Order: sequence, then C-alpha cells, then structure tokens
Amino acid sequence: MANIGGSEIVALEIAECFKKNNYLVDIVANYIGSPVADIVKNSGINLLTTDALPDPFSYDIVWAQHQVLPILVDRYIDNFNNNTYFVFAHLSPYEHLETLGLYTERLLANKIFTNSKETFYHLCNLGLPVEISDVLFNASPSEFYQEKNTKEQPLKNILLVSNHPPEEILDAIEILKKEYSLNVMNIGVRGNIERLTPVMIENANAVITIGKTVQYAIVGDTPVYCYDHFGGIGWLSATNYKKAEEFNYSGRCCLRKISAREIVEEIIVGYEKAKEDIHQIRHEVLSKYCLDSYIITIIKASKEKYNSRFIDLEDRQKIRSESEIVKSIKQYYNAYNELSVYHNGLLMKLNDLSSKNEQLISENSIVLDKFNKLTITHNELVLKFSEVTSTINSLSAHNNHLLSDNSINLEKYNELILRFDEVTSTINSLLIHNNHLLSENSVNLEKYNALLNSYNKLENRYLKYKNTFFKKLARRIKRIYNKNVD
Repeated sequence: MANIGGSEIVALEIAECFKKNNYLVDIVANYIGSPVADIVKNSGINLLTTDALPDPFSYDIVWAQHQVLPILVDRYIDNFNNNTYFVFAHLSPYEHLETLGLYTERLLANKIFTNSKETFYHLCNLGLPVEISDVLFNASPSEFYQEKNTKEQPLKNILLVSNHPPEEILDAIEILKKEYSLNVMNIGVRGNIERLTPVMIENANAVITIGKTVQYAIVGDTPVYCYDHFGGIGWLSATNYKKAEEFNYSGRCCLRKISAREIVEEIIVGYEKAKEDIHQIRHEVLSKYCLDSYIITIIKASKEKYNSRFIDLEDRQKIRSESEIVKSIKQYYNAYNELSVYHNGLLMKLNDLSSKNEQLISENSIVLDKFNKLTITHNELVLKFSEVTSTINSLSAHNNHLLSDNSINLEKYNELILRFDEVTSTINSLLIHNNHLLSENSVNLEKYNALLNSYNKLENRYLKYKNTFFKKLARRIKRIYNKNVD
C-alpha cells in the first residue's frame, strides 16, 4: 500500500465502506509507503505490515487481495474457527498475484469477487468455485454518485486519469489544449499524483481513462473516452459499453490503437453523442456499480450461519507450503518497491534525453523523404481510383438501363396479371352458367324419364288392347263369315 494504483484504491475503498458501517478496520500489506500512507493517516483506518502478524481469525470479516493472507493464516492456524467471514478479490486476468490461491483461498473462502467477467472466465479455467463467486464490476463508492444536466454543456474541461498513458494520448492532449483551447487535468504518474475525488469527476465535461475510473465517470454521469496503453474502444456508447465492461474497460475488448490526430477527431466529433448515451448507460448499470451495496451484502452474509469447515493436518501442511511461497513473493515485491523508489529518481533525469532530440529530427527528415515518396504513390492510387470510379459510373448507367427495362417488363407483367384476372372472372361466370344448365338438364332428364315411363306403359296397354281387339275382330269376322256360309 504505497503508490496510488487500482488495487491499492480498491483496498482503501473497501476499508472506507466498512468504516462507514461502523466497523473497526485494519489494512494489512506487505509494504506500506507514501502517498497511500499519507491518505490513510487521518481516516481512522489502521495500516499494518504483515510483519506485525495480526491474527486473521480474530476479525469478523477478512477481505483478501494479492495472496497476502497465507502468511497470517499459517501463523495463527491453531486459532482457526468458523466465525470469520473470508472474502477474496481478484482484480486482473493476467497479473500473477491476482490468480486463484493454491490452498488458503480454496479452504477458507466464503465469497470470491472478480473485478470483471474477463477475470471471472479466466479464473474458471483455474478451478474458481463459481457457486460462491460473483463479479464486482469495479464498483464505486456512493460518494461518486451524481446526476448532471450536460445537455447545454460544451466540451471545455477534460480529465485524464492514467498511470500508463500511451504517447498518442499525451500527444492528443497537447493538440486539444493548443488547437481547441480545452482545459486538461492530468491525474497519474505523468501528471499530478493524487487520489481521484468525486469533485474532479463533477467538474469534468469528459474523462479520458480506462479501468476503475470508468465506473467513477459513469455513476458521475460524465462521458468517458476509453483509451490507454491497450488502445481502446473510444467514446462509450449505449451499444458498445457492455463489450468494454466485460474486459474491465481496459481496452482489451478490441485492442484498437489509433493516432493522436484520430483520437482528437473522435473526441471532438463524438462528444455530443457521448453526452446523450452516458445517461442511458448510467441508468442501466447504476445498481451493480454501487460498492456500498456489495459491502452491505457481505456484512449481512457474515452474520448468517454458514457451513462449518474443518482443517485437517494435510490442509495445514498445504497452507504452510503456500505461506513459504508467499513469503518469497513478499521479499521480491519489497525489493521491487525499493527499486521503484530508485526508478522514480531516474525519471528525474529525463531531461538528459533531450540531447537525442536532434537525432530524432534527423531521422524525421528521412521519414519525410519516405513520406514524399508515399505521396507520389498516393497520387498514382488516386488516379487509379478515378479510373475505377469512372468504371463504376459506367456500370451504374448500365444498371439504370436494366432497371428501366425491368420497369417496362413489370408493366407488361401487370397487364398480363390484369388480363389473367379478367379471363379468370369470365371462366368463373361460365362455370356458374354451366352449373345452372346442368341443374336444369337434370330436372328435364327427370321429366323425360317420367314421360318415357308413361309412354312405355301406354305402349304396353296399346299392344295389349291391339291384340285383344284384333282377336275379337277376327272372331266376329269368323262368326259373320260362318253365318253367311250357312
């Protein structure tokens, strides 16, 4: 706990949130130094090194980062109990100290937080117990929460927050100051080394940053331009922020790098849209970006009954082995911090590098010659582009001709459709008439059959009568004939 960095600020804000909830808070670290020590001095929070060896099992809640805890657990393993609620936090998918603990964490963890989905998915590959794990989303203290009426605010004040700003960002800042007369406040190792405050966010029209500061800006209703040493997505919008959030707003979501001039153009052109979108983004993430809510949930969980744990001899041996490894890491990082102090001294000698500026100017002349050659090539390409454009125009004219032909064919097609409809209507009428005729024919057929039947009956009666008549006539003629003969 020395430099003002992301993990140090997380630990400090966690401590302050517990302090707001009336807890006595100790921060235990391998190394303590300024400026963090100066910030904590008057806060009512105690700063201890691991050399002081406080007993972790004497606390109600333990928040653990950076594998510091195994040293203390090993020292007080005989005091183990189930009264302490252990929370472990992992703040990066690639920093080795942020990896999942070997034994202590897996044995003691009641809750595990990762700073982003990217870290969560990475640790899942290392055996993260997902049933007790959640994403913290680098949540912000409630002090940063505010609403702004930015509708009429022009882009005037920019806040740059970075401990590792790339050259294109620094160059872009100079352009914004010189050519657009914007005010830029630079917080970080290349600017003012101080803790970021809600007032700084409130006074800014826009924030250029990555990581944890993005959440400060969002809950503070301030547009964010997301870009740093990994590159970045640019202005956060309602359509891209979820992708950036998954990667902790680090720029790793796209790894897009552009020039200083391109950065300036995006900032100037996209500011108005960014102002509109930040309100929607804030509304969608407000609840999950509230650190106070997470702390209250932890406090409630710590007071509930949870599964009893038992640490056997094998577990103790594993913790002891892990503790020895962590002690070696502690020695390394303490040495690193001493070297860091020395490194900061070396940074003061940067003025000596100005002598190399003349060499860079000479190299710039060579680059300029190459640029001129590229300009000639560019002009040739422009000529070719004109030729291609001409070809495209010809094709466009041909396409218009085809469209005209198509229009004529479409009219003919519509006429055929109309004629088809007329013929269909006529056929339907004929079908109706035919059905009517068939119906009448059926009736006439029935009448015909009835007449035919009557005719057949009459014919039979006629034949019968005819036969009878001629028989009778023949008998009479015969009788008459017989009388005449006599």
